[in-house]
Amino acid sequence: MIKKIVMLVVVLCTSSLLSGCSLAGTPKWDYPVTYDMQVAVPRHYDAWVQQLQFEATGKRAWWWPVGITSCCWKSPGRGGGELEPMPDYIHVTWYSLAEQQSYTRLIHIPDPDALRERMEQPAPVQRNGKTINMPRDTLVLGLAPGGTVVLWIMNWAETAIEVGRYQAVPFDDDVRYEGALEAYMEREGDYLKQHGLQLDRW
Repeated sequence: MIKKIVMLVVVLCTSSLLSGCSLAGTPKWDYPVTYDMQVAVPRHYDAWVQQLQFEATGKRAWWWPVGITSCCWKSPGRGGGELEPMPDYIHVTWYSLAEQQSYTRLIHIPDPDALRERMEQPAPVQRNGKTINMPRDTLVLGLAPGGTVVLWIMNWAETAIEVGRYQAVPFDDDVRYEGALEAYMEREGDYLKQHGLQLDRW
């Protein structure tokens, strides 16, 4: 009977990427847990994030400036800031410098409270020879060539859990990126010629 119950819990926990599930419930941390969002891109595939907008329906709508983002895929990333409250919609628009192509995507988080609870679950990391329990307090938005968008929750890269994967829509953009594009190609042009976009890696 106990085995059947455990198996049922495992099935329920893995049935939805953006839902929370815990055998022991949400732990009580010794400090207030704040939630951040960062943006990450694969190494060598910089992006100019034009818009990063959030909405917590009925509570608040806001946006963050991000700009150029470089390195690294599936890591805590850069830019962004504190998420309060947890949004149920995220809208991102970016320009892929490697492709010279703009993309946009509206992401719906159906249960922000469940996602927050999942981020609060202990995620052990090894630091200075010790195991430290920390919440996965960072929501990372990964942007890759071809318009791939991935959401992870993590504290450090080794604790990353993918909680959503989406396909952005390409569109023509009137904004000019000549200066950023020239600097990018000076840094990464040889790499792109040798390796291309590697779309199957994301």
